[in-house]
Amino acid sequence: MHKPNATSADVARLAGVSQSTVSRSFDPSSRISEKTRQKVFAAADELGYQVNKAAQTMIRKRSDLVGLVTAGLGDPFRSEFLHSLVLEVQNNGLRPMVIDVSDKHTIDIQLQSLVQYQLSGVIITSGTPNEAVAKAFIKRGTPVILVNRADYSSEADIVNLDNTQAGVLAAEALIKAGKSRLQVVRSRVSSYSSATRAKGFLDALSPYVERGVLSVDEAFCDSGNYDGGTQYATDMLASAHYPDGIFFCMDCIACGFLDELKQDRRLATPTDIAVIGCDDISIAGYKSYNLTTVRQSSQKMAEAAVSALQTRLKQPNTAPTQHNVSVELVYRGTLLK
Repeated sequence: MHKPNATSADVARLAGVSQSTVSRSFDPSSRISEKTRQKVFAAADELGYQVNKAAQTMIRKRSDLVGLVTAGLGDPFRSEFLHSLVLEVQNNGLRPMVIDVSDKHTIDIQLQSLVQYQLSGVIITSGTPNEAVAKAFIKRGTPVILVNRADYSSEADIVNLDNTQAGVLAAEALIKAGKSRLQVVRSRVSSYSSATRAKGFLDALSPYVERGVLSVDEAFCDSGNYDGGTQYATDMLASAHYPDGIFFCMDCIACGFLDELKQDRRLATPTDIAVIGCDDISIAGYKSYNLTTVRQSSQKMAEAAVSALQTRLKQPNTAPTQHNVSVELVYRGTLLK
């Protein structure tokens, strides 16, 4: 019984509900019984009714689009997080619109592709270094959620992993394991997350260093990826001194290190060198790595980011907030509990 140009009023009459109930049925965040929602959907399907998104945008003065700004999807955790974020945005009745701003030469073009829409908000991940990305939307009054970022705390809501605690947990685990020659390793291309994790690690060990119980230093690899880990392992093995415990600020670096260690065969984990990573990416749990790591839940991060956006949409004039997502140490084969 398809009806050309069917309206919400037509659906309401056929379903035996009010017109406002029809509107609420198509809003996943509205509180309405599933039985009523399905009755409305059945009537809409019978009439061939489609929600007019353009009209909704004009009425609300914003669309249901959420911009997800990222960079460097070659990073395994960033890819896993983006996947969780896309699903969480969709589950909240919104539509994700992803742009990658890795190429500095096309940032302006990519931003313009988002600015032309009346976005509900923008979620900017840790892989987006340019402050212009956030400020362009803040200036237009678009809600901005920053993930694992230190900047704009007075202008945008921030969702951060408890990066300091990640470093502390790694330090405590290595001390407990009786390791005394320690290192923290991160990329020379600094990021807020890695720098904060390293500082948490070093600060937690400072009292032990002062008492002469152990030694610790900070080391760098050329890139924050698998190749950076293999390069670091090659350099370390060529030196005369090895640490007996290493905290890698990213799992992907740790995985490269472990593979190179296996090829060399002079040192074994965890007996000769205990290794802890950070992020708990999927491959960290593979048997070939079996990496002890500090877990950063991509799902919890996504939930916190979208929840912050929903709160901002409901309470647009409140002061920006900062939410820390907790971490936990996951013991595997590279450091036994």
